[in-house]
Amino acid sequence: MVVNLTSEEAVRERLLREALILFNTKGYAATSVREIVAAAGVSKPTLYYYFASKEGIYLELMAATMATFQAEVGQLIVPQGTASQQLRRFATGVFDIFTTHLEVVRLIYAIFFGPPQGAPYFRHEEFFDLMVQAVGEMVQDGISSGEFRPVAAADLTWAVISCMNTVMEEQLCNQVPRMDRAGLERMLTLILEGIRQTEG
Repeated sequence: MVVNLTSEEAVRERLLREALILFNTKGYAATSVREIVAAAGVSKPTLYYYFASKEGIYLELMAATMATFQAEVGQLIVPQGTASQQLRRFATGVFDIFTTHLEVVRLIYAIFFGPPQGAPYFRHEEFFDLMVQAVGEMVQDGISSGEFRPVAAADLTWAVISCMNTVMEEQLCNQVPRMDRAGLERMLTLILEGIRQTEG
């Protein structure tokens, strides 16, 4: 689907795109407003008009990513099928979202886990909290319905989350990922088959 942007929207998107590239290649602290506007082919006043500052453009990148993530993840939380089916749909869907937005995810990881770069505060944990809550509810449903053995819900939640994180973070490496979406599905199968309730 082709989206026709107005000239103002196109300028905003260009500034956001070039800032993201520079933040990832040079680091937030080392990137200057001058470099962002040069890369975007606009003047400093244009950046200030749309975002007020370098901090403003960073916060816009984070807020837009959070809004997109919440909307897309919300569509994955559908109480249809078994708990195992829901967990598989959720985990692979989050993987797809993660890989679609890999460059902004790279920036989030660099800011959150890397050395201080002077970036303004943003609650990055919201991404993770939303995942943990959604998986926890699906796990609890599986235990309550008898689909899963009566294991500790928190432990099973963390097992699924750990599986998801390991495979998603592998996509951030500067080499060919050693685990992919199909690998994620195989790992989930091992976990979910292992805690499936058996008769007798």
